[in-house]
Amino acid sequence: MRTPILAVVLGFSLAGCLVGDSGTATGGDDDTGSNPGSNPGSNPTPSVNATIDRSTVTTELGKDEVVTLGLTSVGGFAGDVTVTPSLVDGTGAALATGGLTVTGLTTIPLAANGTASQMYTVKIPSNASGAQLLANLKLDISSTAGTKSFTSAFTIQPILSVPYPAGLSNNIAAHPLRALTFTVKKGTVINLKNNDTTGHITHGDGPFPHENQDVTIGGLAGNTYTLDTSKLNLGTGNVGCHTHGSATYAKITIEQ
Repeated sequence: MRTPILAVVLGFSLAGCLVGDSGTATGGDDDTGSNPGSNPGSNPTPSVNATIDRSTVTTELGKDEVVTLGLTSVGGFAGDVTVTPSLVDGTGAALATGGLTVTGLTTIPLAANGTASQMYTVKIPSNASGAQLLANLKLDISSTAGTKSFTSAFTIQPILSVPYPAGLSNNIAAHPLRALTFTVKKGTVINLKNNDTTGHITHGDGPFPHENQDVTIGGLAGNTYTLDTSKLNLGTGNVGCHTHGSATYAKITIEQ
């Protein structure tokens, strides 16, 4: 007869968890749970299955991006799961540039045989970079069942999109740049996209060029007016909707 081989069950089970656009677990060692024994039908070791819904994120400046962590109790595990979110570079060191931040709960209670989820929001400032920026959201997960790390890889394009939404028309209070003050790095491309059926000619002053004021050319529905700051001087100016007046303007600074 063959001697039965004892099965070792990892504290954080990964098999079968990463499906579709689930996150890829990278790094970290699982703590091994207690040995469930070799008897067929024995109860599984209490453990936690963990997944993330986005292993890669391609995005732009000025965005908030959400990565959701899903937790499932296995074998009756009950207790708190601790999550330490961080932003790191490709070497695993703390991200030194970009000014990105991440928020989300760090303690998640998990009921026996239950599920839980938590969203982690990465906020990308308008002046994070004037070139493509790579960053990783790292989630270090631990409980009495073990530990594991998940990473979501961010590719941030140096683009700031400003859409004029459908139905905006002359609703001054809803204009997307109204009364804002912010900075961008030189190299950022600002795209003002007119998704409305009404014309919105873009005002620009200081380092920012004004869009053509001929209503048959400038601000047409469906058009995008692009401000490529790599071709502009450093400094501060106003950008907004010339068609609907200075109340729609933002004060934008181009910095090195």
